[in-house]
Amino acid sequence: LAARGWAVTAHDADRKRMKDLPARAERAGVRVELAQPKALSKRDTFDLVLVDAPCSGTGAWRRQPEARWTLGPERLDALCDTQAKILASAARHVAKGGRLAYATCSILRSENHDQIARFADTHPGWTVRRERLFSPLDGGDGFYVAILEKA
Repeated sequence: LAARGWAVTAHDADRKRMKDLPARAERAGVRVELAQPKALSKRDTFDLVLVDAPCSGTGAWRRQPEARWTLGPERLDALCDTQAKILASAARHVAKGGRLAYATCSILRSENHDQIARFADTHPGWTVRRERLFSPLDGGDGFYVAILEKA
């Protein structure tokens, strides 16, 4: 996005996950503003908000097979609850006519299609414009992406 000339503001609840972002952006010759949680809550809205949601990682199990042993029904339910809260929070930062992109590295319907359908049902004014599930059978990791538009 930054390479296309867009102004990019990045945020993660775990600041350690973004510690290398300034150096990576500098190497790429782009500018990325890092927003702290309190500052982000006071910001204006954005034309596009990308949610890279915490997930089960089922789409990457071929590279991390041991991860399948840490996922049970309780953990999956907790992840789905967290995803729903993040979606609702992120939606508040989308400008009218803007878009919300939701992505996971999961291939589970509960974290993907069902999550987006539930969000659209409980948040009037949002339209699902596109969604796609990429399978590990497509030649890479499995992941999901949905694009929603705010009326």
